[in-house]
Amino acid sequence: MDLEIGSTIGDYQVTGVLGAGGMGKVYKVRNVISDRVEAMKVLLPDLVAMPELADRFLREIKVLAMLNHPNIAQLHTAVRANNQLLMVMEFVEGETLDHRLRQGPLPLPQALDCIAQALSALDFAHTHGVVHRDIKPANMMLTPSGVVKVMDFGIAKATADNKLTMTGTTMGSVYYMSPEQIQGVATLDGRADLYSIGVTLYELVTGKRPFDGESQYSIMAAHLEKSPVPPITLDPQLPQALNDAILMAVAKDPNARFQTAAAFRNALAGVAAAIQAPIAPAAAAAAAPVPAPAVAAAPSPRAVAAPSKSKRWVWMTLGGMAAAAAIVAAIEFAPWKPTHAAVPAPPPATAQVQPSPAPSETATAPSPAPQDSAPAAVPTPAAPTAAPQQSTAVKPPARSSANVPTPATPTPRQQPVEPAAAQPAPQPSAPQPQPQQIAPPAAPAGPSRAEILQAREHFAKLQVRAGAIRDSLGNLKRTMQSQGMALNAKFTQPEGLMETYLRSAEQALNQSDLPAAKEYGDKAERQIEVLEKLLNL
Repeated sequence: MDLEIGSTIGDYQVTGVLGAGGMGKVYKVRNVISDRVEAMKVLLPDLVAMPELADRFLREIKVLAMLNHPNIAQLHTAVRANNQLLMVMEFVEGETLDHRLRQGPLPLPQALDCIAQALSALDFAHTHGVVHRDIKPANMMLTPSGVVKVMDFGIAKATADNKLTMTGTTMGSVYYMSPEQIQGVATLDGRADLYSIGVTLYELVTGKRPFDGESQYSIMAAHLEKSPVPPITLDPQLPQALNDAILMAVAKDPNARFQTAAAFRNALAGVAAAIQAPIAPAAAAAAAPVPAPAVAAAPSPRAVAAPSKSKRWVWMTLGGMAAAAAIVAAIEFAPWKPTHAAVPAPPPATAQVQPSPAPSETATAPSPAPQDSAPAAVPTPAAPTAAPQQSTAVKPPARSSANVPTPATPTPRQQPVEPAAAQPAPQPSAPQPQPQQIAPPAAPAGPSRAEILQAREHFAKLQVRAGAIRDSLGNLKRTMQSQGMALNAKFTQPEGLMETYLRSAEQALNQSDLPAAKEYGDKAERQIEVLEKLLNL
């Protein structure tokens, strides 16, 4: 049936043509009763007479009726008109990823998000026994709100796979076909879709397809025989974990790929978490010393007032200490100052007259100099012959000069005299470096962002391998349970250890504890290797 724009079929008016596939054509229609805009699919006119295709179209309608998922274009209803089936579906506004790729590769976070949504749709479809068979960017619609809708389930690849030139195969599909589709395997499973979506992801992040050629035959031969250039070779900025996940998805052998869409999606979730991981608290603290002075400068009014008070207190304290030191020094050397004043006079008699007040001075300050001055000053007023005593009175200064470094008692009191001499030198700059000591930059020495990203990429690789193990063990468990048996401890024990160590490694990564994350990651990898050997992965 070939409809004209403006024509009406049943309760639907044709308003435009949305596209055409290998089997059908899609029109934009409006329901004249509800006034809702929808999409209508019909078989191409030259295929209507083929009963096997009509039956296939009917089965597809019934299958899509079960696929109620936010990332799958929904089937609204199916009607017959002019003895022909019509499929009325959700109208998805936006652009295909194929159209978006004309602008170049997608930003990595957006590409991962788009593929994750598509894998969610495929996981739902595969669990309901539906294999898309024609996954490619042209069959994925990206809405303005960022939602991906997978389109054309089972239409474009509805014919037998061993006749690749038959209607139902398009040039675009050849670039994304799995090797088993090319080989004409009769029973395809969901791993064929995972190959196609791996090729799609390859193109989204690099802007190039893994295989190209001048003819369909050369492209199909490349799918069967050649290994793709690693994506990281085309774009060295890509994470290594993403490179490994893509290469695993496009493996020639279906058993070497991700076994489920959920496993593929979990692996990409690990990559997305690694590239979007925030800087760890330790790394953030290491990068914080620069703004720290600005934070300290915020309360500047109070900070300015505080140093002035502290300086005033320091100078008052130093002044008091200097005064006390001066008094101590005066008391300490008082007994000898009168004698030194009398010494300049040549006649010794004048010096004799001066010792008379010495007893009163020694009486007023007996404690500072009881060791030297007291014995020499007491006999001075009593003896009439002052000449010999004058000689003894003159000797104590020599003895005191020799004794200055000897006594231990005056040492702490004489030391403050030196700060008094240094007091006039204004050195208030010493307290100024103290604000810098509040946040020393040497304390927070955490891992760098590059180290964290490298650790997360390694953890993502482990999750990829662990996902494949979970899938294989799940299949093995179901098989054993159907036979009334359970898994042997040689499987369950390393599986439990693997999960425990992976959780511990993830927790350590979230806390930026890279040594612990590496330790648990290595332990998990050893258990993964044991399970891979047991499962022949």
